[in-house]
Amino acid sequence: MQSVKVDGHRLRAVREERELTTTQLAALVSVELGRPVSQSTITKYEMGHRQPRPQMFGALCRALRRPKTDLLVQTEGQSV
Repeated sequence: MQSVKVDGHRLRAVREERELTTTQLAALVSVELGRPVSQSTITKYEMGHRQPRPQMFGALCRALRRPKTDLLVQTEGQSV
């Protein structure tokens, strides 16, 4: 299964807009997925050290109440 290219800076900005800590977001994503997700996993996504798989990405978007396009890396010449 291929990973999704998430913009870590945007992920962090959206999380902070929602006034959530990484621990709180991890808990929300855990509920969405029905399995534990650690705070360090969220931090790794934000720092760009790791990329989420599609199921995780969907759970992140639902937890943050944002469309998927809001969190994807934009390539040059790409319009949303």
